[in-house]
Amino acid sequence: MNSDKLKELNDSFRSLEKKLAEYDMPDNLFNKFMSLLLSSTNFFELISTRYKNIRQKISDIHREDMIWINSHPDERVRPAHPDENYANAAIRVDVESLFMFGIILVRRTLPIIKIFIKDQPPTKTFEDVSNFYQWIMTEQNLDPLTLRLRDDLKNDFRWLNSVLRFYRNKFIEHLDIPQQQGMSFSLGGKEFSLHSYKWEFNFADEQKILNVKSRLEQRGIFLPKEFNPRHYVQLLFDYILFIPEDMLKDVWNLIEDVGIDSPKPADLINGINFYVSKLLLFIRNNLEKSGLEKFKKAALLRGQT
Repeated sequence: MNSDKLKELNDSFRSLEKKLAEYDMPDNLFNKFMSLLLSSTNFFELISTRYKNIRQKISDIHREDMIWINSHPDERVRPAHPDENYANAAIRVDVESLFMFGIILVRRTLPIIKIFIKDQPPTKTFEDVSNFYQWIMTEQNLDPLTLRLRDDLKNDFRWLNSVLRFYRNKFIEHLDIPQQQGMSFSLGGKEFSLHSYKWEFNFADEQKILNVKSRLEQRGIFLPKEFNPRHYVQLLFDYILFIPEDMLKDVWNLIEDVGIDSPKPADLINGINFYVSKLLLFIRNNLEKSGLEKFKKAALLRGQT
């Protein structure tokens, strides 16, 4: 995990925690949710560190292999590194764990948002990021503070929903097609990703892709040149922030049907860290306008009058 991002996240958490001392919510509920968030943050930090270490181990193994090959030009077979099998298995476990702990961490922010905002949508709104994103982007009568929250974090909400639903829908819900779930990595570049490619890709799939591409281009949205229609689906995922809101559902369905590569784990780590830090800072700076304002301690209120 990037140490600067980790410090930024910790600073945002502690700043909000300190500010909450001015409020006295029944059953200390907000602080309890903050405690759960901190626990999830620590777990995410742990798995991020594990990933970083095993990634470095694989890079070291690759470097040692290249040294051996260059020093034994006549050898046709090299001896296997004793840690190679373990490292290759461990990196897959850690990458998948980043998604699982990332989902938990992001979901732990939703009860905090529920208490913070003044709106009262259905309870299921805060059960997962997908429900929350659907509500906050389509609700017509949002409180002014919630509108500001949406404007400030809408890209974060969309990106996280897109990335985490890829893992949730393909690697958890669709366990009946494990042959389409795999992992790829470039040893030299130390880049790793999960992938889920449709095996029976055919002409009908190409037509679906070209239809979406045509609709986007009619609206002036041109993505970088694709290698082929299947690669265009990857570009849709990589440039998900450029997709019009009313086409997002169709694009998500296409991505999940045809399959893509996940973002690099480092991008996932940084994206989640940035989101949580940004959210906590927004809450910290707007507590007086939020649903918690009525819980501000009486002594502090008297001091303001």
